[in-house]
Amino acid sequence: MRKIALLCCLLLSGCAGRSVLPVTSADILDRSLILGAQEAVQRGQYKEAEHLLAKYVYRTEPGDLKIQFWGLNSKSRKLAIDTVVSLLWETGRDQTLAQFAKDYLSGDEYQVTMCRLAERQAHYPDAYACWNKLGHQDRAERTVRTEAALRILGTE
Repeated sequence: MRKIALLCCLLLSGCAGRSVLPVTSADILDRSLILGAQEAVQRGQYKEAEHLLAKYVYRTEPGDLKIQFWGLNSKSRKLAIDTVVSLLWETGRDQTLAQFAKDYLSGDEYQVTMCRLAERQAHYPDAYACWNKLGHQDRAERTVRTEAALRILGTE
């Protein structure tokens, strides 16, 4: 049974990052559309990015943002996830970003996203603790300085 599972894993994921499955024209089209969406986000053309991503992203009944599971190869899927994260960040959709990050990011990617969100939402003690936990003392100190400056200026 283990040999069959290993064989399936090798066939689907490949060795050394390469899949033994052939690249199809659908894979190339998917990657092109996602790269186009990524470019649109970088240029600030958010509606265009959303339009290009619409084939791969949908909302569930409760309203959660999801990536299509079937039909995307793993590299295109990761690129789509990264593009959606960038789009949500750039458009200030913090609540959706937090939900999406919880579903699709892990490890340092998830933690950094959550630290950035806490900082942007002016939850400075949370942001400080978050950056400190990751070992980013410079960012943690910057968070404290930002909070102190805002208090001195009386804008908080």
